[in-house]
Amino acid sequence: MEHYLGQLLADIAFATENVDLPYCENRGDIWAWISDDEENRTAPRRPLEEWTGIRKAMLPPVEKLTDDQVYRLLGALKHMLDEYNWSFVMQIEVPERLQYAALRANYDQEAIVKQWHMGFFQICREGGPHANCVLGEYCHCRLFQELFSNFVDEELTPEEERARALEIEVEHIKRKYGDAWMKYYPYHLDPEYDDKDGNPYDYGFGIHDDDDPADAWKK
Repeated sequence: MEHYLGQLLADIAFATENVDLPYCENRGDIWAWISDDEENRTAPRRPLEEWTGIRKAMLPPVEKLTDDQVYRLLGALKHMLDEYNWSFVMQIEVPERLQYAALRANYDQEAIVKQWHMGFFQICREGGPHANCVLGEYCHCRLFQELFSNFVDEELTPEEERARALEIEVEHIKRKYGDAWMKYYPYHLDPEYDDKDGNPYDYGFGIHDDDDPADAWKK
């Protein structure tokens, strides 16, 4: 397996260094910019296997790989997908073996060849039951369904909208970062950390614009 893996990693490296981006000549034309929704509707689509030259059948089942082999192969594939602007992104912490299994299971998908916005590898099969998701309890679709299950569409005041956004974000980062969630606390959503004028720019550190060293020359 190690000999085969070396060849596969070389093929992935070649695909990473030789990305076919047909829109590059128009990238600097700001007048051609379109919204993400419009780009999703109008951008060309290509089978990921055809575009990258890496086929799903080339990727060994996770059961055949050691943890170290999964680590190397997953890292190479993620880097390659980033270069194709079809990034493989986890919303919560997921064991690497499960990440690789999900990437391999869903590799035979179409990618949107985007010019202006980030594209994301589709981890969950659209319309598929959560119970069949390769990620199991880490299924992203189920995660967000649960996050929003207790909320109904209703008219809210700006203060209520902010409180709801804070509740949802805190629940999300608790799932994503576990015991370290406070490191990522969304201070900008919590009115307790607004500055003296009620602006959400304090982030809990007591830093105000008039304390900026860059303005010291004005005093």
